[in-house]
Amino acid sequence: MSKPKSTFMRCVSYCTAGGYDLAGIANTFKRKGYTTKLSRDVFHISDPESPVDIFIFNHGSFVCWGLKKRQEQKWLERLQEFAINPLTTIETDHFCFRFGEETSIDTHERFKLDIVTIDSDNPQIKLAISYGLAQSIKLEAFEDAIQKAILINSRLPEAIAAHGVIHLSRRSIFKRMGEIFIARSSINLNSEYLDVPEFFWRNPNLEPFYVLTKKFLDIPSRVTALNQKLDVLQELLAILNSQVQHRHSSMLEMTIIILILIEITISLLHL
Repeated sequence: MSKPKSTFMRCVSYCTAGGYDLAGIANTFKRKGYTTKLSRDVFHISDPESPVDIFIFNHGSFVCWGLKKRQEQKWLERLQEFAINPLTTIETDHFCFRFGEETSIDTHERFKLDIVTIDSDNPQIKLAISYGLAQSIKLEAFEDAIQKAILINSRLPEAIAAHGVIHLSRRSIFKRMGEIFIARSSINLNSEYLDVPEFFWRNPNLEPFYVLTKKFLDIPSRVTALNQKLDVLQELLAILNSQVQHRHSSMLEMTIIILILIEITISLLHL
């Protein structure tokens, strides 16, 4: 495939939801006459007349190549109806791409831009890189969710250290426990999206482009940091659980004491 003129174009990744209904997207855009291809975990929309490609992943992320900003906004609106568990905040990551002699990803020192260079307008190469970009933006959504949960509950250990108890109602404690559990489980259930995609088992020749992207975006160390934050949430969950158990034990002790006092009072009245 011949290379178009080497100019800078937009390459932007978005994470807008917990997942996408790829079958629904495929049915809708095939009927509208788009050039499409559906696989198990990604839906590809392309324009044969220009270097435009859109890769929509089932984990709620999509990557646009060669679109203008206003066109990307239209796609954000189009995909809303197919979103599963939409995010309150849309995550985005911006790159520029161009065509060159070999495929690489670098940061422009002067303009502080991340530039993707590809050696041809091959959709397979774009897809391989897009897998890494989509994982990165999905990881960013996970990182934000975990960080918010940690910040909301960060004062709980301080409260226990200062007062020995958490000054929250039983209902509020259970609510916090539920929020932490949801944050942890959503990441654990979706952790498969941070592994090497099945696509590269069938296309090992394209895996170096994916590895290149993962290395540039520092995905392995970010996953390690995310797991450490999950451990912090587990500790917070354990603290809240022990507080609930402590309150329950205190209530049982108080109930037993009251019953003993009642029994003593009745015995004294009989005497």
